[in-house]
Amino acid sequence: MKFAPLYLGLAAAGLVTPLMAAELTGTVTDLAGKPISGAQVSVDGAKASTRTDDNGHYRLTVADNSHLHLHAGANDFAHGEADISVATGSQVQDFALAPVNVENIVVTGTALGRTALESSTPVTVLAEDELRKATAPSLGDTLERQPGVQASHFGPAASRPIIRGMDGPRVKVLENGLSVGDASTVSADHAVTSEASTARQVEILRGPGTLLYGNGAIGGVVNVVDQRYSDQPVDGLSGELEGRYGTGNDERTAVANLNGGDGRYNWHLDGTRRRAHSEDIPGHAVVGQPNPSGKLDNSQLSLDDFAAGAGYTGDDGFIAVSGSRTESNYGIPGDGDSEEPAITIDMQKTAWQLHGGLNDPFAGFSKLRFDGGYTHYQHAEEEDGVAGTLFTNKESEGRLTLSNNPWGEWQGVMGLHLNHRDFSIQGEEALTPDTRTDANALFLVQERTLGDWRLELGGRLEHYRLKADAMVLESLAGDLAYQPKDLSDNNLSLSAGTVWDFSPGYNLSLALTRAERSATAEELYSYGPHDATRSFELGSLYLAQSGQVSPISQDPDKEVANNLDLSLRKFQGDWSGSVSLFYNKVDHYFYERNTGLTAADLVGDGEEGDMPVYQYSQGDATLYGFEAQVNVPMGDNWSLDAFSDYTRGKLDDGGNLPRISPLRLGTTLNYDWQDWHADIGAVGYSKQDKVAENETSTGGYTLVDASVSYRLYTQGGDLYLFLKGNNLTDKEARPHTSFLKDVAPLPGRNLTLGLRYSF
Repeated sequence: MKFAPLYLGLAAAGLVTPLMAAELTGTVTDLAGKPISGAQVSVDGAKASTRTDDNGHYRLTVADNSHLHLHAGANDFAHGEADISVATGSQVQDFALAPVNVENIVVTGTALGRTALESSTPVTVLAEDELRKATAPSLGDTLERQPGVQASHFGPAASRPIIRGMDGPRVKVLENGLSVGDASTVSADHAVTSEASTARQVEILRGPGTLLYGNGAIGGVVNVVDQRYSDQPVDGLSGELEGRYGTGNDERTAVANLNGGDGRYNWHLDGTRRRAHSEDIPGHAVVGQPNPSGKLDNSQLSLDDFAAGAGYTGDDGFIAVSGSRTESNYGIPGDGDSEEPAITIDMQKTAWQLHGGLNDPFAGFSKLRFDGGYTHYQHAEEEDGVAGTLFTNKESEGRLTLSNNPWGEWQGVMGLHLNHRDFSIQGEEALTPDTRTDANALFLVQERTLGDWRLELGGRLEHYRLKADAMVLESLAGDLAYQPKDLSDNNLSLSAGTVWDFSPGYNLSLALTRAERSATAEELYSYGPHDATRSFELGSLYLAQSGQVSPISQDPDKEVANNLDLSLRKFQGDWSGSVSLFYNKVDHYFYERNTGLTAADLVGDGEEGDMPVYQYSQGDATLYGFEAQVNVPMGDNWSLDAFSDYTRGKLDDGGNLPRISPLRLGTTLNYDWQDWHADIGAVGYSKQDKVAENETSTGGYTLVDASVSYRLYTQGGDLYLFLKGNNLTDKEARPHTSFLKDVAPLPGRNLTLGLRYSF
């Protein structure tokens, strides 16, 4: 804390600053001089922002500052910025915004609330019609067509996002900036409990997101933003009602999303109900078995998700609370053995969130914000309807963020982040001991503009502590009582980035990040058979040989990732696009490898004797690759979208990382006429033969999709009707990222009909 005296001095200087007022006025227009209504104008260091009226005018009052930085933005326009050196009395600042060919939405999951075009790291925001058409029963399947994002494909319900080859405890899934609080990082068969059907937008931050979110975000962040709370006034009633039906699994989904308020007090209700039978597939589920069945057995699912929220917004800030309840039951596809029991997961989650903010809390600082949550999650793994193992997770989280007025030319946020997690497994498959995890951190992110350059610096210091109860290791050599010692680490993450607007409609961004991550309980202590994954799982702290398993006395090394991101964006003119290159060197990388052993080698012949043994291991690794996308208009009605991505994951000793997706290339031809939209496209997956030890290669395949939609505008609201078809050629597809690729292919041909009414 050697910088503490500097911070205290700056704060003290702020306490004696005279609080004189300045009134900022102006007009926001496009390049042709046409006013832009609803544009947001904010002043960095001011207590609030405002929006332009129908004539593009704005008016904003701020406390006196020696230097003010103004920010103006609207969807479909590049954001404008301006500096005022002296801000006393009345100041006039107009903005002329250039149109862009990409949707330019503020990303709430970033430290400073910038848009994707202003971010030094690659960010994707999925919103509105694009999100609704992409919505699937799992979050992984919803996002898998985004550049750099894959899915784990553990059946239709349990498919988690994979970002640039990283998944599990390296990709943080959030709801409104707080941890989703489920058990999806522990094992691939555990579903992510965040529901995209009621989301306002889903944000994907590729690359390390550790500055704000810590240990579990070293590979990236997925933030699901809903409307369960609002930090802005809500006046009137609005909402959405939606229904959809899918032919491939008889999916029936109903969604309601309602918001109301009187300008001060506001409320929210939402709910999703989904039912689906087992999926249709092009042939037999298991590779090499004859007599195609056309059905993926035990892939049915049901879900009920409901939430309510209430809040208050005033001149000095806001406060809001929300609660949600999720209940789900879904099957885990089997391996075709009729004698094996059918495994289902019965899950319940109750979550509470509290959000609050105070404007101008004290001199020198513009906003104080608190975000906190508590989650109680549990699921039972059932065999033929009988619960055998119960997983429980209780998680508490709080983040206190303070936004400072400019310190010289620098301004940003600092904060405190606390997280506590109690995790337990009880029953036949208690793979890890009961554990308690605490992560306490301080973070600081600051930025400044310098001509056409935006510079950003950040750091996070986190204390991580993992405590585990005693456990018993069973082996052919006899039972062994094992008491793991506590794991205690201090993790430091540092980041530096810049965005250079080197030409109108173009920018270049560069980000350098060093991030540290401590091991999780499953990476260290896992021991035993897991029927859902059909494997015997072994943690990294064990030595297995000659029928005997013994703990290793040495402390595990923490992961240290050094990441470089370079992105070029074009967002104006006849076409738009971006390309991102990344290089990530990770020391002591944890990965789950197939040892070539079976459970019989460790615990003897039994009903799990033929299970392969997968062990968490550490090795220095390198992951590098690219993401690219382009949109090319062709006349008044036609346009072409294309994207491609590639990740190469290898160990420095010459091996390959397991379950890394191959090269992808996708194209979509769009047609727009009046209120109609139609598209047809295909995504090709190359074969993957750069495989890990004891891992099989995967053949390539191409999936063809199409959709047509119509929007009807009425006085009471908008009616949106869509029909989309997936895998129209009924192609057998086995993604290399899936543990189940040899027993559970992707769904066959499926048509989804949806109707949404917004008011």
